[in-house]
Order: sequence, then C-alpha cells, then structure tokens
Amino acid sequence: MQVHYTAVAAAARLAAVLIVLCMPGLLQAITFDEPLIINSGRKHPFVQPDGAGFYDLLVKALFKRIGIKAECVYLPSERALINANSGIDAGNIARIEGLEKKYPNLVRVPEKVVDFEFMVYTNKVTFPVNGWESLVPYNVGFVTGWKIFEKNITRARSITKVRNPSQLFELLANERAEVVMFDRWGGLSWMKEHGVKVHHLEPPIAKREMFLYMHKKYRSLVPRLAQELAAMKSDGEYQRIYDKSLKPLLEFNGE
Repeated sequence: MQVHYTAVAAAARLAAVLIVLCMPGLLQAITFDEPLIINSGRKHPFVQPDGAGFYDLLVKALFKRIGIKAECVYLPSERALINANSGIDAGNIARIEGLEKKYPNLVRVPEKVVDFEFMVYTNKVTFPVNGWESLVPYNVGFVTGWKIFEKNITRARSITKVRNPSQLFELLANERAEVVMFDRWGGLSWMKEHGVKVHHLEPPIAKREMFLYMHKKYRSLVPRLAQELAAMKSDGEYQRIYDKSLKPLLEFNGE
C-alpha cells in the first residue's frame, strides 16, 4: 500500500511539473527575472529616448507598485500591436476600448491611462467639425495602425496612410492632404520639437479613454494594475507624472 501511495504521489508531482513546463505563462507570473516590455506606437511626449515620456514614467511607476520591473519601448503602431498580441512583448499602451475584439490575446486593464482628444490639423482649409462625416469632402491623412481612424474614416475624397508623425505633417506641408488626423498631445509635441505651428480645428472630432493592454499570459496582473493605477491618481503620483511630461505642452500651446 505504501508503494502504491508513493507511486501515485510521484505521478502527481510529475504531472504538476509537466503542466508548469507546458504553460510558460505560469513561470513568468512567478519569476519576472527580466523587466517586462510594454510597447507603444507613440514617441514624444509618451515614449522618449531619455525615459522621461509620460508612458515611460507611468509604466515604470505603476509596475514598481506591484513589485515588477517594466519599461516602455517604441515600435511602429501596427507592429506594436502585433508584438503585444503574439506575446513577444508583455503589453501595449495606450489604446481605445474594444481592441481585444481584433486582438484576442490582449486583456484590457480597466482603469484608463489617459484621455485622448483626436484633432483635425490643417494649414489652409477651415470647416465646422461635426463628427466623422465632416471629413468626407477632403483629402485626409493619418498614421497606419490608429484603429479609431481606420474604423471611422472610410469615406473621403482620398485617404493616405503613413508610417509616422513626420510623414503625416509632411503631407500637409507638401499639400498632399488637406487635413491630417492626430491627437492633441502628439500634435503639440511635434510642433514643439520642430518649432512650427500647425493649425488645428476645434472641437476635437472625438475623445476617447485610452487603456493599457496586457498579453493574456499576464492576465493575473490586470486587477492589481487597475487597482494601483487608480491609487496613483488618488495619491498624487499620476498628477506629478502628468505635470512633468505633458503639462508643459499646454503652456507651449498658450492654453
């Protein structure tokens, strides 16, 4: 009987080991020997080489609160989503709600990261901004991978997609587009960096809450990340990061 019990126990231990080996996500949830990589399709003012961007600072502080090292890296917008969805990177920041419908391996952290105002930028034309239909008569440009634009801008005189903000604003400068679409923060940062002014129309064509998404193998972290992000907003750490990285852009814009 003792031999039988020992054999059963050994078999159970072996089965447990095999389960762990077959599920590397479990090992990652325990060890985290290397910093988690959270990618983003954004550069200034969100991800910067000096690590002083809004997402840089927020990601580092947020994960530190749950005892995990993490860092933010820039990738082109569509590549960032592919890497996060495939598990090459641990997650992606920051995207609109509902992204998991197209990228089923991503799990949304339900506490919002930031509000984005999506703006119409133009050098010459002026018109009332009254929803997406306002863009139908114009030649429109936006960056590939921005899902809100890809979903809502399907009818226009022409639609041009580019890889990055520099190419986007070159469309305006070269008169290859009458309007280009970008968010307020990104537009302000680009103008500050290049020392130029680009006119934008008010009000924003859309406003959306933006979220952190984690690959599903890190699903267990999601409730803790949501709790700590909310706590950062309550205890002032979020505001300090905002004041350091984003607020100076409003001063540049004269707001």
